[in-house]
Amino acid sequence: MSRLYRHYTTLASRFNAWRSRFPWSEGMFMDGRCYVWEPNFLLRHLKGQHRGRIEVGRNFKCINSLVHNAFGMIQPTFFNVFPRGTLRIGDNVGISGTTISCSEAITIGNNVLIGSGCLITDTDGHPIDPEKRHAANYYDYVVNSPVVIGDDVFIGARSIILKGVTIGQGAIVGAGSVVTKDVPPRAIVAGNPAKVVKMISD
Repeated sequence: MSRLYRHYTTLASRFNAWRSRFPWSEGMFMDGRCYVWEPNFLLRHLKGQHRGRIEVGRNFKCINSLVHNAFGMIQPTFFNVFPRGTLRIGDNVGISGTTISCSEAITIGNNVLIGSGCLITDTDGHPIDPEKRHAANYYDYVVNSPVVIGDDVFIGARSIILKGVTIGQGAIVGAGSVVTKDVPPRAIVAGNPAKVVKMISD
């Protein structure tokens, strides 16, 4: 029975990855459909735009439905990897109902868990200056900066990881936190903005 179930989940995961246009990797489990940003017909054929690069390690788990998440789901997972962006996901990573917005580079290490309803972004999305924000070429003024999430990190539900942040190996981000600065390895941070509340002892 367990062998039959594994076979079923593999087939279902392959189908969900295919219909989501998400790259398949060994051992992947994809519960439901995620969404991957794709340029529309005009951008593809008139401007030659294509989505950015997504690299996925082994045993990736992507949860997009209520069945496998006790905290509930605000949305399925969104991977918005824009033409110049590269998203790298390591081995044994689990993500639930998260938005990842990548304009430059987001790197997620091995054995990382990302809770339901999180946002990880390497871009401001809009300029800070209001005049530039309303300009036709506003995106020329947008600030991007890579995000790095180290191995064995746990990011609690509804957290936000902003541009330019590095989260050190083994750190924990408390639920609902807004991370604006680097997090030391093995630190527990919480709050808005997130601050170190304690260190994980060996």
